[in-house]
Amino acid sequence: MRRVLVCRPAAQSAALLALLAAQGWRAEHFPLLEIEALPAALAALPAQAAQADALFWVSPSAIDVSWPALAATDLSGKRLACVGAASARRLAALSGQIPLHPTQGSDSEALLALPELEQVAGQRWLIVRGQGGRPLLADTLAERGARVALAEVYRRRDGQPDWAAFDAAPPDAVVLTSGEMVEQLFRLAGPRRAAALQCQLYCVPHPRIADRLAARGATRIVTTRADDAALVAGLREWFCRHP
Repeated sequence: MRRVLVCRPAAQSAALLALLAAQGWRAEHFPLLEIEALPAALAALPAQAAQADALFWVSPSAIDVSWPALAATDLSGKRLACVGAASARRLAALSGQIPLHPTQGSDSEALLALPELEQVAGQRWLIVRGQGGRPLLADTLAERGARVALAEVYRRRDGQPDWAAFDAAPPDAVVLTSGEMVEQLFRLAGPRRAAALQCQLYCVPHPRIADRLAARGATRIVTTRADDAALVAGLREWFCRHP
């Protein structure tokens, strides 16, 4: 039985684990990082949202952490935006609105390329995210004349993966869904596991993540679209070609 590790935070892992298990594989959560909500930021979020013309969520974690604080806030008439089809479906289900998101690509660059974001001068944008993160979207919107505010509603903390199990029986594949997870994996593993990690098969949903892995010395990387079904299909094709 193929053994596949999923390194997302726990709240975003269940659906992908179920899809992998449906293939007959042994799917396991391998927690490289976890998400910790920041109560003070969440308490301030409704007032920030009320003052914004548009809200952008950077990730599924940003949606899941922030939405309970926004459930009673009237967002009608405001533009909602995100990247990735999965985030768009989640946001649509919660808000009852169709969020703006790129259909070609799944990152800030793809969002910024949309015609709707070419003319944003004077608009008030609120970016909902965790502490830190890429500044590209905020900087570009500001350069285009938007007034940008940040709502940093969570922080990341180290997970506690089972390295003993990893060492005893290395997996057949590891699913990483952000560049941050690449750095977490190698940092938490420590130098003595670097060679083993370089030999692993990785499945990732973006070329930027593949580039981070390649810079770390990994050579077996399956790159797919940013969708759980696409990740599973990519792994299935690899396993069929490499029985």
